Amino acid sequence: MPEATLLRIFDSQTSASGTPLMNKLGSPTTMKAFVIGPIGDKDADDGSPARLAYEEGIQVFEEVIAPACIAFGLEAVRADMISQTGEIPEQIFRQLRDCPVVIADLTGANPNVMYELGLRHTTGRVTIQLGEKGRLPFDVAAIRTIMFKRTEAGIVQARKDLAKSLAANLDTGGDPVTATRIWFEASLPDLKVTNLESGKAADTASDEDAPGFLELLAEMETGMQSLTQTIVAAGSIVQDISVVCTEATASVRQATARGNGAATARLAVAELTAAKLNEQAARMEVVSGEFARTVDRVEPGIQYLLTRLSEEPDQLVATPDFPVQLKNLCDAAHSSIESSDAMRKNLIEIGKASRSLKRSCDRLALSFQRFSETSRRIADWSKLLDKLAPVSTNAEPTGP
Repeated sequence: MPEATLLRIFDSQTSASGTPLMNKLGSPTTMKAFVIGPIGDKDADDGSPARLAYEEGIQVFEEVIAPACIAFGLEAVRADMISQTGEIPEQIFRQLRDCPVVIADLTGANPNVMYELGLRHTTGRVTIQLGEKGRLPFDVAAIRTIMFKRTEAGIVQARKDLAKSLAANLDTGGDPVTATRIWFEASLPDLKVTNLESGKAADTASDEDAPGFLELLAEMETGMQSLTQTIVAAGSIVQDISVVCTEATASVRQATARGNGAATARLAVAELTAAKLNEQAARMEVVSGEFARTVDRVEPGIQYLLTRLSEEPDQLVATPDFPVQLKNLCDAAHSSIESSDAMRKNLIEIGKASRSLKRSCDRLALSFQRFSETSRRIADWSKLLDKLAPVSTNAEPTGP
């Protein structure tokens, strides 16, 4: 590929990615993932157990947990990263109780970590366990745990496995462990439910109630939050690709300025760029796949709710924010279609520079195509939304 064309493509990619995928949604608050695990002591003597525990814990945090969380718009936080003043145990307990996601590094079976994990399990909320092979407590063997080897390949695989686990559990909330289910069951009174139409006791085992309007509404709002989060995550990937392309542009220009051996230097830049884009391709494959799966899950409920609201407009009084939230999501989907399509076309062009670039760019282009197709499905919800009473454009967007 001629040098001018390569520079033009990289430059156009940098400018094209300047439009955020979620510019219609505002800036939602970042969800946190609280990380429990060995903290150690960074000020301890080199080679000491406390220093080794710190180094191993921070490696898992920086190379496995934080990158996987970033892909889903989550901010990973350890106890030693909390800057707020106050008592440390109280802050930890509040995070364990309130954070939507807790990730536990069980390497070494630290007693404090096991205690904190037990407290977290009583909440029934998303809790993901990981740890180094051979250094896990046998007590958690029955609970699904991501096990890894502390090698370069093992760390990469752990990051991928954690990303998959986040993708599978963020929307569903995960399944509570057996101890949690038993704990909750013990607190439930033994009630006889009466069928309001017949006046007879209903058999809850065989006559399960269908979800009502409010249950459907709550599920859809949760789904929209997940979709918004995924759009934000895709926007982050776009920005990271922009950085990669900007760096590649600067490197190509430097190689050209040196003169002799410029072609070889440009090929080296292409190889390095391909490796960096491969990292973004792995992130985008997870995000685009989860985006499509979430839409598959919530779309029937969205369509039902919109149809019911159009038939019973009085229900809008009880849920005035829902149409506004959905309109924001549809607008964001429209914007993401344009950005995704432009990104896909640019990546195809960039891939013409070398074989390695083609492989990484093809992976990315396929994911952006999938993301665009899913966004079109969301954008089509606006057709049903138009059948409702007009959504006030002066309403303050609340975001899903």
